[in-house]
Amino acid sequence: MDMEEVLYNGKFYKVIYKYTSGYWEIREKDNKFHVELVHESEVQKVS
Repeated sequence: MDMEEVLYNGKFYKVIYKYTSGYWEIREKDNKFHVELVHESEVQKVS
């Protein structure tokens, strides 16, 4: 499974889960133990 990548606070993250409230669980690309809960307006999609 290929996870969606986003940019948050100058670092690359992978999207774990998108809640209907607009919040996303994301984890650092190189650190699977660093998970953050952010609003979708705070991230930039990486194409």
